[in-house]
Amino acid sequence: MFWNSYRAEFYKNKKSVFMWLHIGLPVILTALLTFLCLGRKGRLTNIGLFGTFFQMIGYAMTLIAAVLCSLVVSQEQQAGGFQMMLGKTRHKVTTFISQLCMLLSMCAFALLLAVVSFLLSMKFVLHIKNISYIMFIKTAMIVFISVIFLYSFYLIIAYCFGTGISNIMGFAGVIISALACTGQGDSIWRVLPWAWSVRLSNFMTVSQYAHGAKVPLTYKYYQHNDITGGLIMGIMTVCCLSLSIAVFYFWEGRQRA
Repeated sequence: MFWNSYRAEFYKNKKSVFMWLHIGLPVILTALLTFLCLGRKGRLTNIGLFGTFFQMIGYAMTLIAAVLCSLVVSQEQQAGGFQMMLGKTRHKVTTFISQLCMLLSMCAFALLLAVVSFLLSMKFVLHIKNISYIMFIKTAMIVFISVIFLYSFYLIIAYCFGTGISNIMGFAGVIISALACTGQGDSIWRVLPWAWSVRLSNFMTVSQYAHGAKVPLTYKYYQHNDITGGLIMGIMTVCCLSLSIAVFYFWEGRQRA
């Protein structure tokens, strides 16, 4: 039942703007960052580009996740005001889970496309040497894990309170992320899902500097790795997934998105 519903979600979205966003946004991000770096040849380092790339990814994901979840919910409402979903009471949770898995699958694809295209740009356009390919893949995986909470949270918010609220929270998330990733957020970022992707990717950036090397002031708040942050992220993600599924099980629809 799940696999049929999962495939159906891709079929419903294969000709929509949803799919094109997952292809276009990574390419646009890579092109933009490459263009900005072209005038700084000779002053670029692989670690500096690594950090900038994943910071841009992290900030963008806090908003993009909200927009994409809103698109999925809006499409579901337009296809009969959620009646098709609610008419299958036994299987509506399966539909919710399949939608979430579809969103996460496309997120993973977009991250992979962004990483591959930027690595190609670094090597053949910016001519950067000593690129740490493995570190790019590892950090992309960390970013993916860190946004699972956001996707499940935004999706249930869009269903229960409307796509407008979900989008507003996405914009607010960008501001929260920017503030939490400064020294002001040192004591609280672990419980702010909007800050996880940027904070954890910055830890990965700092880890690449040799022991005793001078770390740029941009990363002065990330000198020490934080295992506790990762554990809290895991616990909160599992709780959010469980709560979202439980809430959707009892959800009876609404009048307007």
